[in-house]
Amino acid sequence: MVTRWRAAPLISIAWLCLHCSSGGASGSNTGGGSSAGEGGAGGNATGEGGGSATGAGGTSAGEGGSAGEGGSTGEGGSTGEGGGGGCGLPEGPAVFEIGTGATCFERIEDGAALPVMAGPQGGYHLWLAVACGDCGESVRLRYSVRDPATGGLFPSAVVQEAVIALLPGALPHAFGLPALLPGGVWDPPSVLPEGTRVLLAAEARNDDGSTKHAAQVEVVLGATEAWGPPCSDVPETCGAPGGPPCCDTVE
Repeated sequence: MVTRWRAAPLISIAWLCLHCSSGGASGSNTGGGSSAGEGGAGGNATGEGGGSATGAGGTSAGEGGSAGEGGSTGEGGSTGEGGGGGCGLPEGPAVFEIGTGATCFERIEDGAALPVMAGPQGGYHLWLAVACGDCGESVRLRYSVRDPATGGLFPSAVVQEAVIALLPGALPHAFGLPALLPGGVWDPPSVLPEGTRVLLAAEARNDDGSTKHAAQVEVVLGATEAWGPPCSDVPETCGAPGGPPCCDTVE
């Protein structure tokens, strides 16, 4: 299944609804979607796996839904500068590169352990960041968390796709994208345990749906952390409209 969404800037809205109306419950949402979503952003999505997932009021794709794959389009974006440990654009980056980070781009290597974020509505995700040197102001991004043994989706997992606004600069990039993990409080058997190896995979796509760039990295699921609004220590941007709050103001 593929989630499809249309979104405003990520940091300013995603705090309002992350893991809203979890997909396993097949509920409804108020942001223009038709079924459950995690931090979704008002859109509809269908896939070949026999299900749909939408969301409301955020920039992340819907969570929940049923297994399968399909195609979709959408619009979204993430803006604002980030700070904190591990932040900073990579030296000698590839033209297209994926990383992690809620408030900035952080490079990751194969075998790295990433914390699993638990949303307030019972879903789980990893933070995804993306950099693209030749995509222009935005990138049509298709991404998912996959089984490294098969290259396919885990049962009950979803493929997400959206048009992501890129921060301008020497390396245009975006961050704070929730890459949804299977399972949730509504589906405990599908939740992947700590120590599971997964593929974090993403494609930059052309307007005709063909693949422009592709990248993937194998990571290990770390300990589960409760999700909260991210903060930044960059005084020039933290607390600004569309940016994260300053860390010294977050309790």
